[in-house]
Amino acid sequence: MRSFLDKSALAKIQAAILVIIIIVAIAAAILYYSSLPASSPSPSPTATPTPTSPTSSPTEQRLTEVGFNDELGSPHDVFVSGNYAYIADSFNELRVVDISDPSNPQQVGSYNPLGSRRGQGVRFSDPYLYVADGLGLQILDVSNPTNPSEVGFYHSSGFAVKVYQLGEYAFVADREGGLLIVNMSDPTNPMLISNYFEAGSVHVLDVFVSGSYAYVAMEGNGLRIVDISDPVNPQEVGFSDTEGSAEAVQVFGSYAYLADGEDGLRIFDISDPADPQEIGFYDTTAPGYAQDIYISGRYAFVADGPSGLVLVIDVSDPGNPELVGEYETPGFVWSIYIKDSYVYVANGEHGMLILLRT
Repeated sequence: MRSFLDKSALAKIQAAILVIIIIVAIAAAILYYSSLPASSPSPSPTATPTPTSPTSSPTEQRLTEVGFNDELGSPHDVFVSGNYAYIADSFNELRVVDISDPSNPQQVGSYNPLGSRRGQGVRFSDPYLYVADGLGLQILDVSNPTNPSEVGFYHSSGFAVKVYQLGEYAFVADREGGLLIVNMSDPTNPMLISNYFEAGSVHVLDVFVSGSYAYVAMEGNGLRIVDISDPVNPQEVGFSDTEGSAEAVQVFGSYAYLADGEDGLRIFDISDPADPQEIGFYDTTAPGYAQDIYISGRYAFVADGPSGLVLVIDVSDPGNPELVGEYETPGFVWSIYIKDSYVYVANGEHGMLILLRT
């Protein structure tokens, strides 16, 4: 019996020792594996950024008033040559302003012998000044700017509002009188050689000549393109009706820029004059009304009429014009002229403003 008990006790001891060894082995294994660094998942490949083409950001144009003269009646148009600004005054036909000191523009001359003429549009080609004055086309000698003198006059059938002079011809926007082509080879006796668009049926408000074509702003009839290679027999070759009221037009390169009244600025590709295509626009906001336009390099300066704003629009991408500057004037902005770094503004009864562009 002793021998059996001893053997039984020994077996139990041996089993206990085996259990202890297994436990120790398991603990050691746990400690070993827990000390190893955690395995990291393979990093996902980093996506390569898609390169973007650099874009030319529009450059802000700042306008700062440097001078004004509010004793000029009611300027409707302005043309600058040398040290003088020639102003079509709807109260007094013509005023001549010395702008040699932009901070202090001073009137030095005027012309309105009948007291009844109303300056609407003006253009200068040395030595003559051409004024659309409601009654017709006035030709003035301004070789002495302080004392303009009449050279010749053509009485129109409508209401002359704008004039474009090229060589011996003057192209007159005569509102209901149509588009007039006047021969001025003898400036003392200007002669009408053709009248395009039936008188009374349309309102011709502006004309710009480039090459063999006259580009006409025709109020509710949009943009009209007229072949003037034969001035005696002009022929319309293309047109684009617009939603607004076509007030003014300028051409630069292969594009025509139209001040389209309540519809803002419209831009047309005129590489094919027979088929002008609108490719861009900038709507001015109420009470905006695009009254006039002047193109200077990559910028279109828009006279925004009753809003009192001069708008600067970057048109370097004609399909996507962008506003890059503006200036609020105290009056109605009728027209704009750019010379060097200055913007001359015909501001109605508030006279003429001179702005510096930077």
